[in-house]
Formats: sequence, C-alpha cells, structure tokens
Amino acid sequence: MPELPDVEYYRIYLTATALHKTIARVEVRAPRILEGVTERRLRSVLAGRAFQSARRHGKYVFAAIEGGEGGWLVMHFGMTGRLSYFKDIGDDPKHDRFLIGFENGYFLAFVNQRKFGHVALAMSPEAFAEAKGLGPDALSIGREEFAVRLGERRGGAKATLMNQKVLAGIGNIYADEILFRAGVHPKTPVNTLDEETLGTLHAVMGDVLHTAIAAKRRCEDFPGSYLLPHRHEGGVCPLDGTPLETITISGRRTYFCPTHQSDERE
Repeated sequence: MPELPDVEYYRIYLTATALHKTIARVEVRAPRILEGVTERRLRSVLAGRAFQSARRHGKYVFAAIEGGEGGWLVMHFGMTGRLSYFKDIGDDPKHDRFLIGFENGYFLAFVNQRKFGHVALAMSPEAFAEAKGLGPDALSIGREEFAVRLGERRGGAKATLMNQKVLAGIGNIYADEILFRAGVHPKTPVNTLDEETLGTLHAVMGDVLHTAIAAKRRCEDFPGSYLLPHRHEGGVCPLDGTPLETITISGRRTYFCPTHQSDERE
C-alpha cells in the first residue's frame, strides 16, 4: 500500500503536471472508487475549471479546485494506486479508473488495479481529516505532540505507528524502518517508552520519511545502513549481519533485528 513517501511523490507529480490546466473531460470508469460523490457531481464541479494547488495529509492527496464552488478533489491510492499524465489516449494505462482530460490535449489518470483506492470531494483537507478521524500528518507533527499522542496509547510500537487515527501516513514498510533505526522492538508498549526514546523515535521518523521521499521510493537509493533493502526472506541486519526475524503485527509481516531491537519484556 502506498505510504506517506509514495503519496508525497504523487503530490509532487500532480503539481508538476496537472495544475492550472482547464479540465475538459471527466470520466469515471469504476464507480466503486467514488466515495460520497456521484460521477455527475464530479463532472459539474470539475468541468471547465482547473486545479490550483496540491496538498497531502497522511496517505491522501488533495487538489484545490479553482473557481465555482471551490473545494478539493481527494484521492486515496489503496493498495496499488498511482497517477499517470500522458498525451496520447492510446497510452492510457490498463487499470485507469478515473480519467481527467485537459483542454491542452493531455490526460491525468487515477490508476488503481485492485480498486481499493477512492476519489471524493471535500471542502478542505482539514475538514476531511477531521471527518475521517485522521491523526496529525507524520511529517508535520511536533516532538511534544508526538510524545503525548503515543504516551496515551497502550498498544505496541508498530501497531501504534500504523494507526492512522494516531498518526497519518505511516504503513507497514516505514514503520519497520523507523523502529529499526530507533532500536525499538515492534511489540514494545508505547506507553512504556521514556522521553528520550520518544524523542529519538520522532527524530528518526522524520529522517526516514525525508530519506524515502528523496530516494523517490527506489530501494536501491536508500543508504546501505537502512533495513529496507534487506527486508526480505533471508535478509540480515545491515549493521552486523544478524539474521532478521519476522513476526505478524496487525496482520502485517514485520521485520526486525533481534540484536538491535531486543524485546525488554522477555
């Protein structure tokens, strides 16, 4: 599933390709991706208008709509979603579920093979996040609020980092990386972490997410000391070669180093 770095890349991509271009065509090819809006409503709001800016909150991208009633187009990418901007309709991706055609002859496709993503409208990113019960964005939350929000929870470290109501944007892969670099076992109850460890976790979280964005999500472009390139069957700790271990947390396969992330409860 696309996580914060992936979705930030989509926000950058949307900004670079699709802003300030008049929309001439709107086509929904998989109505099930629509959330709280009809195809007819989307057309009436978008046709003849343009996107003014793009923002992100957690795993959602928001595109501000110029003129008319204003508002924002909202996109969530589900398990396999992405955006594609192209000129020749013959290049339309196979799993295009929502297509926008611009007056300049180009198209923007919301590609979503498994149809787990969705498209919606919102008055603002803030209003949408509040209605969804989303926590603060993982790249904008301050250290103090981070410590307070985690300290209020009783769950394990990884499950808490992935809880979108606590913190928006982190999923399975980057939760593993953050905990590895902070030296925290994935099952450690977050309300047992001391102030110093919470501060480290917050700092590492920012470093990991910024590194992933800069690497444009390419595994080979991550530093050699990162867990991500070694996060596979038979993988070893990049720091000392210890075989990585796996457990299941919140239904997700979790990789960790038993040496650098020891479970202090044992």
